[in-house]
Amino acid sequence: MLIFLSVIAFNYIDSDNKTEKRKNAEAKVAKIPEVQEYGGTKLEKVGDKVRQKDWGTFTLLETKSINESFELAPMVITINDIRRIQLSSLTDEVKEELKSYTGLSFEEAYSIYYKENLSMEEIDQQTVLSKTDIGEEVSYLEITYSVENKDSKELQFFSMEQVTFNDDLTYNVPSKNFIHSGDTFMGTKKVSRSDYQPGETRKGTIGLLVDPDEKFKGLDSFSFTTDDIADGESHELLVDGTSFEIPLYGK
Repeated sequence: MLIFLSVIAFNYIDSDNKTEKRKNAEAKVAKIPEVQEYGGTKLEKVGDKVRQKDWGTFTLLETKSINESFELAPMVITINDIRRIQLSSLTDEVKEELKSYTGLSFEEAYSIYYKENLSMEEIDQQTVLSKTDIGEEVSYLEITYSVENKDSKELQFFSMEQVTFNDDLTYNVPSKNFIHSGDTFMGTKKVSRSDYQPGETRKGTIGLLVDPDEKFKGLDSFSFTTDDIADGESHELLVDGTSFEIPLYGK
């Protein structure tokens, strides 16, 4: 009888402990602030978390304050921050959306497979096969910046065609950026991007997923290559694109 009562008591205590742990976990989740808009803007210091409604949870893993300007006259690019952010508790719809930004873009697949005389349909299939499912957690690299047109005429330009982190992790921004903001484009082609008006300044945010296989440990360096500058009306080439590099040690 004593053994029987002890088993009942143990099971009761164990059940009570599990209930308490569940309540504590739920309370912890409930404490995460929830927002309607892009959650990254609400993260201020490493460890901060925010939940974007019907999307997922953002956690700030690393931040580098840059606040430097780079001039490709007459365009001036000011980089504010480069940060590494973790995504979790994503909805199935968001996972599927983010999956499209993994693997090869069609342009990348074409550059690889056109020499093998594959049809457009076959190249497109290679693009689909290169995509990676998004797991329970995934991280991304975020760049916040602004661009100013100091000229008196309309100009065609995009600030970051290609970016590289730590000298070896390279992204084609038009095809891999999953965050669209002021300094953006309606498509991956130059002809589909909105021109800068005279004196116009735009803010931008870029988000680039990190492949889990990269085992990314920290931000050491950053470089970017700009688009060419062209006349907004005649599309005449005015200035060739160029590259800028930023060491991140000590930032």
